[in-house]
Formats: sequence, structure tokens, C-alpha cells
Amino acid sequence: MNQNILAVYICIKVAVHDVNLNSKVEENLTDVLENLGLPVNLKPSSLPPDQAYNMITNYNLVDFGDAPKQQPQLVAWCPPLPNWNPWTACNIDEGPEATQPLPHISANLADERLRRLDSDPQLRSLMDERAQLPVNPYRASILEAVRRNKVTIIRGETGCGKTTQIPQFILDSYLESGIGAECSILVTQPRRISAISLAERIAYERGETVGTSVGYCVRFETVYPRPYGSILFCTVGTMARKMEGGLRGVSHVIVDEIHERDVNTDFMLILLREMIRANRNLRLVLMSATIDITMFSEYFGDCMVLDIEGRTHPVEYYFLEDCVKMVNFVPPPADEKKRKHRQELENATDYAEENCNLKCDPIYGEAVVRSMGEMIEKEVPFELVGALLDKIIGMNIPGAVLIFLPGWNIISLLRKYLQSHSRYGSPSYVILPLHSQIPREDQRLVFRSTPSGVRKIVLATNIAESSITINDVVFVIDFCLSRTKLFTARNNLTSYSTSWASKTNLEQRRGRAGRVRPGFAFHLCSRARFDRLEQHATPEILRTPLHELALLIKLLRLGSVRDFLMKALQPPPLDAVIEAEHTLKEMKALDKNDELTPLGFILARLPIEPRLGKMLIFACVFNLGGAAAVLTSTASLGCDPFLLPPDHRRLTNQQRSFAAGYSSDHLAGLNVFQEWTTERTRRGDESADLFCDQHGFNSSALRVIDDAANQLRAILINLGFPEESLSDAPVNFNLKHNIDCDILSTLLVSGLYPNICFHSDKRKLLTTEGTLALIHKSSVNCMKDIKFTHPFFVFDEKIRTQAVSCKGLTMVNPIQLMLFGCRSAIWKSDDSNDKGIVVIDDWIPFRMSFMTAARIFAFRPALEALLVRTCLRPEGVADLREEDQHVINVLRQLCSPEALKPNASFDEANNFDSPPRKRFATSGNCPLLSGRSHRNKGYENSYSEKQGFGRYTNCPNRSTDSEQVHDIQCGLWQDPQPQFSNPRYDQVPVNRFSGNYMGARSFGPSGVGNNFNGSSWNSYGAPTFGGYPYQQQFTNDRFVQPNQRPSIRPHWGVRY
Repeated sequence: MNQNILAVYICIKVAVHDVNLNSKVEENLTDVLENLGLPVNLKPSSLPPDQAYNMITNYNLVDFGDAPKQQPQLVAWCPPLPNWNPWTACNIDEGPEATQPLPHISANLADERLRRLDSDPQLRSLMDERAQLPVNPYRASILEAVRRNKVTIIRGETGCGKTTQIPQFILDSYLESGIGAECSILVTQPRRISAISLAERIAYERGETVGTSVGYCVRFETVYPRPYGSILFCTVGTMARKMEGGLRGVSHVIVDEIHERDVNTDFMLILLREMIRANRNLRLVLMSATIDITMFSEYFGDCMVLDIEGRTHPVEYYFLEDCVKMVNFVPPPADEKKRKHRQELENATDYAEENCNLKCDPIYGEAVVRSMGEMIEKEVPFELVGALLDKIIGMNIPGAVLIFLPGWNIISLLRKYLQSHSRYGSPSYVILPLHSQIPREDQRLVFRSTPSGVRKIVLATNIAESSITINDVVFVIDFCLSRTKLFTARNNLTSYSTSWASKTNLEQRRGRAGRVRPGFAFHLCSRARFDRLEQHATPEILRTPLHELALLIKLLRLGSVRDFLMKALQPPPLDAVIEAEHTLKEMKALDKNDELTPLGFILARLPIEPRLGKMLIFACVFNLGGAAAVLTSTASLGCDPFLLPPDHRRLTNQQRSFAAGYSSDHLAGLNVFQEWTTERTRRGDESADLFCDQHGFNSSALRVIDDAANQLRAILINLGFPEESLSDAPVNFNLKHNIDCDILSTLLVSGLYPNICFHSDKRKLLTTEGTLALIHKSSVNCMKDIKFTHPFFVFDEKIRTQAVSCKGLTMVNPIQLMLFGCRSAIWKSDDSNDKGIVVIDDWIPFRMSFMTAARIFAFRPALEALLVRTCLRPEGVADLREEDQHVINVLRQLCSPEALKPNASFDEANNFDSPPRKRFATSGNCPLLSGRSHRNKGYENSYSEKQGFGRYTNCPNRSTDSEQVHDIQCGLWQDPQPQFSNPRYDQVPVNRFSGNYMGARSFGPSGVGNNFNGSSWNSYGAPTFGGYPYQQQFTNDRFVQPNQRPSIRPHWGVRY
């Protein structure tokens, strides 16, 4: 065999894997290729026998075509208008405000305010309290600066009151001047908890309920305020999604916590700078406690800068060596298991970070130096936290303790450790987590005062670093860590790292301790480490994938992705921009003119990574959209459905059993979600929480996954996908083998590529870069002496701690990789027999027949064509044409484990042309679906005369054993009397694509030259136009351009 072709995968020790396709399956595959006229890529006769060549071609059965090049445009803006609600971006249809002019509305607002001030003594008392805040003396200068300048930068110290008071200063000044209807203030926050809590706080200060003069709009939840004279808090991500409807009617935009620099904030800054330049009456206010004044002043040009002093108390702060000395801490001796674990990490680590704990100053004494040297950086013993809490209690100073931790898992572990502690598990202490995954009702608990004699301990991520204030915090324990998302453009890989926070972050955290009295902060990093920290965190736009942002840029018609992003405050690396564009074109989300295709339009609507979105669309073809929505939500949110016991690093056997025999964390999570949903439906939330506690499930994560999956389903249904394709009918894990699970595993290859790894030995994995990684200990695949059927896995993410580990693993087979998990496939013949070597993506080799490999790769265009037709006509998923049903059935066969068993017997009478079995039209979690199906064991394993076996209809009325069930699911078993009707696509005169496409963005208030009543937005992020989604239409699988469009017809849709 040619040495050059073997060099790549020999050096990283990927063994050659034999692939033998079942003869019956290959026969069916051949028939489909012939029926569709798909050419098999045969090796050119002109090439020498030993010369390698690529077996993957760019042949297309159906293409989207190319849309015309669009001219860039600005996001629409205009000042407040009559009969226009800026928050819902649509006309006001009911109530007096639908017909009243702005001066009349302003007069009513002013009269209402005066009436309440005269009649409500509590409101006057609240106003007196507000007047005591440090920001109040600056009221006049702030209002004058905002009135005279397009952009105002306000640097206010922590606790000065800028976030709650400045929006009220502006609103009240308009109300007092009798022009309240001309004021609509949009305030952005980095996190949903801060947006909600601030809206609630301001409503309280104004003596109102949320929804009067103040509201919020965050993912999964929205309470809009009145349309005039109001304030709306929203997350930056939500605001970015709202920009498709423009900012018509918004008078002021306030961007708070501008120092955080997440990718959405930098994106919004580009947009806002362009809008400010074009609209002299729009006002922008930038606020932070640690803003870089010079950088932002240079970026926006002529800015007014104000500094506001705070009223914080002094905070004493200590570093790790101080803490060790303070409590005389001696690390617990490492047992043999921990020493082995440390050695394993050292062997698996490709890079070494210097241990700054070894640089302890000798002035602290020999005992401290020795203890510091025995501790691993980033792995602070919980025993030290307990010792510090003992020290705090011994100080006899009242006040809450806030502990900053890098993620949910360590929050859960520390919480269970403290709850099991003899002192901190007593009623004298309340231990509260604060994380984006927990329900809002539980988040609110951290703001409540505790009874006398009870001390509050809050375990939080950087969510508590800014914006929100827990007033009674006096002590801060800071692990000095944060979870960071990293992106490598050269191989399009994303990883997550638990990395050191910046000095600015530590200063923000320390400031949380000095709100009510002098405070104390304990930073659990050494002084040497602190000296090496970056001053500011690296902006997210410099280290994150840009695929989603690129789609949003094209959706808003902002021009070239590259040109737009080069206008950023700190432009992202050019290779990351190029990689984003290349990937989206490769996925067919962008066409040759860099415009959105119908697929790209759908992906731009979905708040998940584009590859996961494409996986979700494909799953709808198999009526598995509901299950795929759960999988994609779990992957995109990074939620772990399992909780590890405090004394375990691995899952328990009970938790691992939910994998149901599959080597898949994703399917295990789906099974957990289904069991939790069943318990919740039958017995309610309290019983579901108890069920989670008994089985080690993460109830908070499951709730968030449920919300996210419902959102995805709602968006797709609103875009025209049939409800049946997104049904939440459960996947049956009680069967010995379920082809649905194989289909989902196959689609995961599409959604997670290029996150592919090779299992080499024990926990060791090899990744695409040829680097070593480990199976994460929280995986169902992390077991001693486990034997995998195939050594190939896809994974959600890489975690970088002391070693690199892969999390969220699912085993896949060679055929699944050849269909969805490679960009290149190089063939090299093997002289020893009629087989050869196929190397995919230059690192994974398969030994197989040439014609088998050629046929599998020739099948890929059929799958792409199926996706193209689905995007052009989503409603057609409910009634597939005959050719597409054949493609689906062959894919089901190829996904089956039997496909890789050459001698497996298949009934010759089996006809792969039989239509796929459809699920019952059940419904449940999705708020758009009516009713609820109650799952039970009897239903899952029973045969129904009316509805067939399990969830598949149209099966003959007779008993069915497990092998027949498998054949039914694979499409290998023929129903004697098929009852499906299969209209062809060419019988439909016009293919219609639901949704607002590029050629038709003209919408807004009546009388402003627009054709629609506007776009109403909700927490799902899906707009509707006049009560139904706008219908972009296509003919002959190509775009019908705006000036050529046939007449627009209403289409089934949902108003939120």
C-alpha cells in the first residue's frame, strides 16, 4: 500500500477498519441510485492503478439556485409614531391609543403620573429612597448630556444606581415635560436574570406591576410594557433577533454592562453605530463600571463621557496563600485513586500550564508553601471552602456569602457537599444556587432576606458578577475561574475551557461584597497567578464561531459578512470569517452570491448552531423532529441531564442504564427527558422533581431543555413544517433495537461534524487534529473494560482542564460517517485483494470494496436533494413523493446495524419501496400542539389493531415479534395493503416557502410606505405578518424574484 496515504493515520494510530455491506442492502441501494439516475463516481481509467483520488463529487440532483445580489441596507428606525407599538413592531389595533395622536397620549400619561403622585404616599416614599442613591445628584447633567449628544458614555461605580435610575430619569423627564408618548427606552442586559430582575425592581420603585411602564423580553418569557412612555429590558441576544423588525418607535437605546463584550453586544454596537450616523434623533447610552473610555470614545467618535461615584464600602481581599495561612489549611492526602487520576491527566495533556502555586513566597512559612504545592491549580478542595466558611462564621459579622464558581456541575457538587456537612446542612444555613438553568422562581430566592439567625450562602457563576445585586452580601469566595468558549478556525472545532478570569472580573466580583458594610473577598488563586491574569477578558467575537452571526447578518440584509464584521470594535480574525462563509456555503445555507438560500433562511430563524439546525430539519422528514429538538437543545445549551453524586466522578449504574444499551450520551439524555416528561405529565412538577432526585437527574436542566425544544418546534411549525413531523411522541427505548435510535445517531453525525473522535484504548480518544483526549467521566461510555462495536464517536464539545476530554459522546459506524461525517474520501487500491482503503478527511481509514464505497458516496446527493425539497416546501414532509420515500427507506436500512452484517438474512419478499411507518399524531410539550398523550409501558410494547405496532401505523393485524418489528422500522417489511397516497412534487404548481424572505422586508406602521401591518415578536423569536407568516414563493425549485412573485396567499400560522 502507498506509504504516503498511510502516513497521516499511522502517525496518529487510527487502525484500518473493515467495512462489509449487507448484500441485500447494497442491492436496494443500487436500485435507488439507478432509479434516481445518480452516477457512481468510478475511477478514471487514465489514472494509474496506484494513484489516489477523491470519491466524493459535487453532483446535485436539485439545487436552490442563486438569488440576486442584495444591496446592503440599514436597520429601519423612526421616532415614536401614532398607532405603532415599538415593542411588538406592529400597529395598535385596539384601545384608545389606536386612534389618539401623540400629544393626546402624552397628556394622558402626564395626568396619570400626577394623579398617582398626589394619591399614593408609598410612591412618594419610594421616590425619596431613590433620591438617596449616589447617581441622583447627577440627574441634570445626565439628562443634558443625553439630550445634546447622540452617544453618551457613563462610567458609574458599582452600587451607584445607574442601571435602575438612568432609564427612569429619561422617562420621567419626558413625562414631566408633557411629551411622554415620544419616549420609548430599550435597555439591554447581558443575561436574562438581570433583565427580569431589573424590570421587576423598577416596576416596584414606580409603584406598578411589570407590564405598565416597564417590561422585559427574554428568551422563553416576555411581558411587554405599554407602547408609549415605557422601558423595555431585554437581553442583547433577544434585541439582535428583534432587529429584523427594526427599531421603529424606539427613542433611546441603553446598552448596560458594555464591558462584557459578548458576541451579540459587539454585533449590536456595529448596527447601532451605523444607525446613529444615519439618524440624528436616535440616542445611545453606554454604561458600565469598568468601561474602557478611550476605546469606546474612539469607536463612536463624538461622545459625552460622565463619571459617577459610587457608595461602596471598603473590601478587604485575600489570595490563596493568605487563605491557607488564615485557616491553617492542610490539603487532604491524595489516595491511590486520585494519584492515578493525576497521572492519567498528565499523560493525556498535550500542553503544560505552569503551576503558580509552586511560586508561593517563603515569607508565608514552610507549612503554607508545602500546602500550596500539594494543590492543583483550578482544583480547589471543597475542604478549603468549608474552612473559610468556618472562619467567616467565627468573625460574628452578619451577612450573606457569595461563592463564584465556573459552572453548573461544580455548583451542584459544592451544594451537595455543604448540605451533607454537619454545620452547613442545618436549618441555620440556606444554600442557594444561582445559574441560568434554574427556574426563575428559584433564582428570586437569592434576593430575599433570610430570617434572623439564618445565614444565606449563594453559589453562582459570573451571572452574579454585574447587573444584579444581592444586597446582603458581605463575604465573597471567588474560585477565579470562568467557562470560556474557544474556536479553532483551521479545523472548525469548538471547545470549552475552564480558564482563569480576568483582573477586571475579579474586581467586579470583589465589589459585590461592599454594598451594605465593609466586606471581605477571598480569591482562591495565588498572588503569582493574579499577576499573570489578563486585564480584560478576550472579547467573545475573537474566539467564537461566527456561523450564526453570519446568518443573522444576511437575514438583516446588512451586506457582506466580511465587510460588516470588519467594522467591529475589535474585528474577528479573518480566517474565522472565511471559515464561517465557507461552512455555510458547503451546507448550502449561502449561495454563490453569498445570499441566503431557503435552507439558510430557516437556519437563520433557529437560535441554534447551523449544523444542529440542519440536523433538526432532516429529522422532520423522519417524523423525529420532536426528539431531535430535544437533542439539539441539549447540545446547544450544554445542559447535562444527569447530576453526579458528590462522592462520584462518574455516573452511577442506575443513571447509565438510561442509555438502554446504546453507547450514546445523547440517546441516554433523550430517554431521561422522556421519562421526566412522562412523570411530569402524570403527576405534576413536584413529583417530577422527586423523580429527578431519586434517579440523579438535573431537573433544572430538563426544564430549560423543554423550553428550548418547544421554542424550536414552534418556529418550525410557524415556518410551515407539519405538526406531525415535530410530534413529541416518545422514542421507544424498551425495544431490543429501535431503528429510530439509529436514525437519530446518523443525524447526530450531520449535526456535530467535524466533532469526530476515534477510541483507541480505555478512556483515550484521538481527535481530528491527531491530539489525545479522554472520554469525559460524566459519559455513559466511561466504563472499565468496555467493548465498543465501533471505535468511532461524535461529541458535543471538548473540555479543557488539566487534560482535554470529550463530552456528549455517541458511537457511530463507518457508513454513518461516510454519509454525513466527511468532506473528502480518498481511495487507494490494495493489491492483496479486490478491496482497497478509503480514507475520509485524511485520517480515518476503511478497508472495503470499491463499488460499495462508490455507491455509498453516490447516495449523498439523494439525501441533499431530499433536504432541498423539504426547505422549499416544508409542508410536503407530510406527503412525500415516491422517490423520496425510497431514499428514506434505504437510509433507514443503511443506518441499521444489520447493514454491516454481510451474512444477515433478509426476507426476499421485503420491499424497500414500502413507505416509512408514520407516528400517531400525538402532541404534548409544544404549546402550539393541542392535547397530551400519556405514555405507558403497555402502549409502548403493545400491538394495536387500528394503529399498528408501537408508533408505526399501517402494519398488518397480526402478532409481531421483535425481528419483525425491526424489519418494519427499517422499511424492510412489506405491508400487504399499503394505504399511503404519495403525490409527486411536480403535481404541485407552485412550491411555497413559509417565512419572511429577503425580497420582502417592507413592513411597518401604516402610512410609512409599507405593505404589511408589521412584524409581531415574542420570546420564541418568530415574527408573523398580519396574522400569518409571509409566503416567499418558488417555482421549479428556484426563487421567484420579488418583482415576479405570484399573488401572496395566507398560510396557516400562529400568532404568539
